[in-house]
Amino acid sequence: MKKTYFNHDSNARHDYRVMKMRAKLGMESYGIFWALLEMLFTEENKICIDDYDTLAFGLQCDSKILKQVIEDFDLFVIEDDCFYSKRLNKQIDTINNKSHKAKQNASKRWNNANAMQSHSERNASRSISISKAKEKKSKSIEDRIGAFKNAIHAIKDISNDDKNDFFLYWSELNKSSNNPKMRWELEKTWSLSLRIKRWERMNTGFNKQKNKFPDYFDELFNKRIDQSTRKEYHDHLKKLGFITTYNPNSGTKWIKK
Repeated sequence: MKKTYFNHDSNARHDYRVMKMRAKLGMESYGIFWALLEMLFTEENKICIDDYDTLAFGLQCDSKILKQVIEDFDLFVIEDDCFYSKRLNKQIDTINNKSHKAKQNASKRWNNANAMQSHSERNASRSISISKAKEKKSKSIEDRIGAFKNAIHAIKDISNDDKNDFFLYWSELNKSSNNPKMRWELEKTWSLSLRIKRWERMNTGFNKQKNKFPDYFDELFNKRIDQSTRKEYHDHLKKLGFITTYNPNSGTKWIKK
């Protein structure tokens, strides 16, 4: 089930913690509280922040009030620079349970429909399933990894070290045990030649001088560097006039003022 809405309790304003917050910070805090719940709902009930100014910019509110709403009234649970809502966890569990039941019902309907098929139709379906299974087997994850590695090493004018590093990074498997995929297979768009040339350019500049950062936000570069270097890179962007904005759909983005 697609999560597009959650219940807004009609008596939420009477919650003692909410009343305490409203008494101290006013009705503005009540609006911030519900805006945070909406954001958490779209982010699987977990938001991690480096500073409150960035989040406050996205919500167009005062960062001091925002911090108080999150930290001072036991409305959110804070762990390792991240926060979530116990209230929202219950609603998300309810939605997931409904989704699970809907899938079970759909599976029952599908099984009933299959039971009504004629003997010949079942044989035809079985033949198609066997063909698909063979096709899937022939394209196992090991085969795909091997093909990906061969395609990388077939590209000319790229050093073997860059090719190996590129392969190790983009061939990392996700956690799915039923249908494992490499990192590059999860990308929405992909051009091997363009990606590896960009990788080489970035690697060359990065290895020559780690403190020399691009004068724009490079998402791939940002992912590859360690946390300490990433902080230096962000400081570099801020000096150039970049700021961060938050969007529930696309996450945090860097834009120039």
